Amino acid sequence: MTPVVVADDEKRQALARVLESRTFSRSDQLRAFLRYVCEAELEGRANQLNEYALGVSVLGRKEGYSPGEDSSVRSRAYELRNKLRTYYESEGSEDPIQIEIEKGAYIPRFARREKALPIAQAPVVADAATPAPEQWSSKLAAVTKRRRVVVATGAALVVVLSLFFVKALNRQAASVKGLRGEFATREMVALWKPFLVNDAPLLIAFETRLFFFAPATGLVVRDYLTNQPAEASKSKALQAFQERMPAPDLQERFDYADYGAVHAAFLLGRLLGREVGLKHSNSLGWEDIWNSNIIFLGKPNLNPSIRYSLEGKDFVETEHGAAIRNLRPLPGEPALYRMAATHGAGEKYGLITVLPGPQPGRRMMILSSSAAELMWALAEAVTSPARVQEIMSRVIPPSGEAPPGFQVVIAATFESNVPVRIRYVTHRVSKAP
Repeated sequence: MTPVVVADDEKRQALARVLESRTFSRSDQLRAFLRYVCEAELEGRANQLNEYALGVSVLGRKEGYSPGEDSSVRSRAYELRNKLRTYYESEGSEDPIQIEIEKGAYIPRFARREKALPIAQAPVVADAATPAPEQWSSKLAAVTKRRRVVVATGAALVVVLSLFFVKALNRQAASVKGLRGEFATREMVALWKPFLVNDAPLLIAFETRLFFFAPATGLVVRDYLTNQPAEASKSKALQAFQERMPAPDLQERFDYADYGAVHAAFLLGRLLGREVGLKHSNSLGWEDIWNSNIIFLGKPNLNPSIRYSLEGKDFVETEHGAAIRNLRPLPGEPALYRMAATHGAGEKYGLITVLPGPQPGRRMMILSSSAAELMWALAEAVTSPARVQEIMSRVIPPSGEAPPGFQVVIAATFESNVPVRIRYVTHRVSKAP
């Protein structure tokens, strides 16, 4: 079959309709993204459309940025595909040309839309055994009676089927799009539904620890109390290393993620049955938080946006993560939940914070941990139905809906870096966003 050709003028008109629509009226960045890729296609530059070019030309990323560490282009493309689908299902339902951007690509496709043809009615065929006129009256009465029975039965069947489908839809809604069915318990849905019911990109930001490479020795070193390059000059451990090796030049590296972050990413990926973006926490900015649903793993104090989001909350980590501070203890609660000083063993405390994002409909989950092994335990606490039931049964009010914001302190006991026990400690529900 010969492919249907769409003229350039038709493509430009299709683009103009989308850009001027109500659906895209508040999405300046998505309009710029769509305009850029469509103009590239019209000008014969489609082969130049790649993630790096879009990051620099559309999203304003600096020359030389790494798309592997910054998933903003993929997130915007995901959001654009959803916006286009929404547009063509609503105000653009009568548009003759549809713009499509296939998953995993950035080259737009202009497709001519075919209107549905009317369904022809089958001709009525007379019954070969047509009754005589004198028999019509009795047969008509019998047929009418049968029709009444059929109609009544049909109406009852419709009611039964309607109730069945309503219950089925309710069960389907309870499973939440993007949450795998085997995990869709009542408490899991209450926790995860706000992250999955909208079309906003879902972004997991994980921490990469700061290491230093010493070219003179070929060694990579780390001071666990030094988490920002500017702090290196104050580190006595790093200064001692430089003097003894000697190693005058230290180059910062953010190339290494803790095994706890790897376990956490695996558990979250197993839970979530939808497209998820990954990003290093040190490159997470306000633009990401504004446009996406965020799951943050690591030290909140190292990211200004996350640190700002936690201001005024009831629980915070101490400076070096040796304890969780309870700023407003209830009767019987300690002011500090102190971590075991041993590495990979003993009882340690983690903090789960769920709060609304800065834009309506957005959500944030912050899994705060300074100890590498705690990220594993925190992810287990929000992905295991049994763990989530223990936590959310205390957080969920009688209405059944999870509050918009809350914090939960958990305790995890470790042996050889493995969380062998995870338990709920206490929680607070935010009184205001």
